[in-house]
Amino acid sequence: MKIKLKDNDGRVIQEVEVDDAFCEWYIEEERKQENAERRHRYWVTVSLDSLEYEGEWFADPSPTPEEQYELDESARRVVEFKKTLTAVQLRRLEMLEEGMSEREIASVEGTNVRAIHDSKDQIVKKYKKFFKDAQQND
Repeated sequence: MKIKLKDNDGRVIQEVEVDDAFCEWYIEEERKQENAERRHRYWVTVSLDSLEYEGEWFADPSPTPEEQYELDESARRVVEFKKTLTAVQLRRLEMLEEGMSEREIASVEGTNVRAIHDSKDQIVKKYKKFFKDAQQND
């Protein structure tokens, strides 16, 4: 699918061939941007474009579309990684993410701390291998 990139006057300056998933995401982000600009023009008397004149506190802190795409892509890769874990590893990883210590997890599961530590090490190894392979594929 092709995306038409336009300048500020609305003239098409370039057409870019992209995959369908990115195109759908791009169209949705464009729609959100147009809606935000419409609300901004209606309600705000101070332009966010005045950042370079008024200082950073006038700036919009939300991520740019490119940054948002990278965040979405990172989240998708983490979900894919979690699918590679066993049920036990996934359960233990979720407990670790909640802030539980290895000792607390061991007491909840009724096992020793060494088993939890070994499981954590295996998760780290899988994580490194998964994302190393993902970087090589990109």
